[in-house]
Amino acid sequence: MASGKKQLTLIALAAVLFTAVMVTGVAGNVARGNYMAIPVILSALVLAFGAIWFGFWLNQQRIRLMFRDKTPDRVIANYHATLLRAKARGIANADAAAAHLCALAATIYGQFDRAREELAAVDWDKAPAMYQGHRLHVLALIAILEKQDAEAALQLAAKASALEHTDPAGSLPLLHDAILVAADAADEALVSRTEQGAGRKAGALPAICNWALWLHFYRLGRTADADRYRERLRAAAPYFIGLARSPAA
Repeated sequence: MASGKKQLTLIALAAVLFTAVMVTGVAGNVARGNYMAIPVILSALVLAFGAIWFGFWLNQQRIRLMFRDKTPDRVIANYHATLLRAKARGIANADAAAAHLCALAATIYGQFDRAREELAAVDWDKAPAMYQGHRLHVLALIAILEKQDAEAALQLAAKASALEHTDPAGSLPLLHDAILVAADAADEALVSRTEQGAGRKAGALPAICNWALWLHFYRLGRTADADRYRERLRAAAPYFIGLARSPAA
């Protein structure tokens, strides 16, 4: 669980290797004139990719339903269970990744002390720069949601981005962009990227993006666009703490 990107890369590599083996089998059977085996091999290939796709889809549906709960208890329990499985497999920095996800979930429900407790369970000085940046981004989100302190949020987000970009494993630009949009410090490019993030299937990040865009378009006086993103946020995370407050506050 070092990163979602790493997991997807590993799955993609496994799929490529599997495909290569199957293609080699097809080519071998063709060379021997054994055409009867080809439909069987191709069917197995289709079923394998179908199973992978279904696994991703099912996980997305589970996460989507969890973020519609009245509390973040179920989604945080899911992340803790994932942490235990990751530790059993010896995956590096699993605790930092899980703490980040749990704290993010707690934050959007307005459980700020719980979010800080999740973060406090990790020794961040020993974590890679990317994960230290993730922590600061969560704190930036807390600053703007708990205290409406846009200046503090922007300072924390700037530090987070600087840390994350020093790590070759990558960064988390979507959350950074959404924070800047919410704090009224974004250009058109950041707004466009946040709009793309708002269209993701499930999880905390799409909810945060929809919330940020709601604020952004409300400030611009584009009420139809603001209402559209508010309703998308309400559908994805009906207990998001930002929904309980007027964007004019």
